[in-house]
Amino acid sequence: MKIFISCPFTGLCDDHRYEVKEEYKKFFNQLVALMEKMHCEYYLAIKRENWGLDHKGPEECTKSDFEGVKDSDILIIIPGNNISQGISGGVHIELGWASAMHKKMYILLEDNFKYSPVLLGLNTLSPTEYVPCNSFLDNHMLKIIKEIIEKEIKLRLGV
Repeated sequence: MKIFISCPFTGLCDDHRYEVKEEYKKFFNQLVALMEKMHCEYYLAIKRENWGLDHKGPEECTKSDFEGVKDSDILIIIPGNNISQGISGGVHIELGWASAMHKKMYILLEDNFKYSPVLLGLNTLSPTEYVPCNSFLDNHMLKIIKEIIEKEIKLRLGV
């Protein structure tokens, strides 16, 4: 199974250089280890671009992200919040691509955050599940993502 992780990138970077802050790297390393342990292929721009140190230009990253969405079986969406300087514009573009391709999406939503009505209506266009997640880039979020992946594996095995 191929999983596309759509999440903020720029909003998680250090203010003085384009590199994901140290406090978030642990989460993403654990997420990658989880997906690998579950024998899933994944697309995660943050890892592909080495935390931002190997940042690609707009033409390359846009094309790569589009192909990643196209080649994925499911998308797990972390839209962003106040910690990530709001909802990521890049995530919204990926949501648009995914819904146009009728990709299955799991969107992790916080209870007390205001989301666009368009985001909340994506389930009218594409198979979309809204997953409550009132934590951000921590062990609880990893647990929720693990449960999503386990659910998808069971569905694919017909269990």
